[in-house]
Amino acid sequence: MKIKKPFYIISFGAILIILIIGSCKKDTVTGDNTTPALDCVVAENFFIDIKNIVDEAGFRNGAFNGILNDTSIIVKFDTLNHANPDTISINFGTSAIACSDGRSRKGEIIAVYNGHYSDTSKTHTITLSNYYVDNNLITGTISDSYKGWNTSGHQSFNDTITGKIMYPRGTIVTFNATNKLQFIAGDSTAVWINHKMTISGNSNGFASDGTGFTTYISTPMLRNFAAGCRKYLIQGIVQVAESNLPYSTIDLGTATCDDLITVSVNGNTYQLHTN
Repeated sequence: MKIKKPFYIISFGAILIILIIGSCKKDTVTGDNTTPALDCVVAENFFIDIKNIVDEAGFRNGAFNGILNDTSIIVKFDTLNHANPDTISINFGTSAIACSDGRSRKGEIIAVYNGHYSDTSKTHTITLSNYYVDNNLITGTISDSYKGWNTSGHQSFNDTITGKIMYPRGTIVTFNATNKLQFIAGDSTAVWINHKMTISGNSNGFASDGTGFTTYISTPMLRNFAAGCRKYLIQGIVQVAESNLPYSTIDLGTATCDDLITVSVNGNTYQLHTN
């Protein structure tokens, strides 16, 4: 004798299957992608830091008092003939040096330029050789054009960056940027801990997860060279467009010396660490 199952049991079973399938599909959604936002801040910070280290050597007036005050860092100047290209070599060695800003560095930064380093409108071409910061391998070139003293009484620069960062886990960030930088404090003295710098501009590249991105700094970033602050970008707003994904906004904070940033995307807000 064939027994018919009640319709409500069959309906309940069908609904349960639909719910299970629906929940499985939902689990495959990874959520908002904050990787490009995080990577572009890390990249900006690393490359600006390289430029600033070269400036410390190039604009030196007396003894070093910033990153380069560590005597285990070998700084060499090939400036015997200003009619030919001159070179600054900053060598952190093959074993990581714990620097005064709390970061470890190894490898070499090399800057080549014509004339004097402080000549207005001169370009400093900065390259890297086996250069690591906190075990992150940084490669690429910075074309740093010194614009001299502006009407506000501060030094300014135009930079073009073409580079990559390989994280210790093996993933790579590709980063290209065009920036305008200017000191807003401290550059009238040779004491680096008194310096402050703003950065504006735009960038593009590929994040460590392969996502393409472009950025625009809508409110200038701030770098404070005071002890405990130098290793961070501590203020500014950055707009990020990602490949086939919603726009995101990065808020670097209110000048507090920490590595926290806030990323807003798709109506959600995330607080991330850049170190």
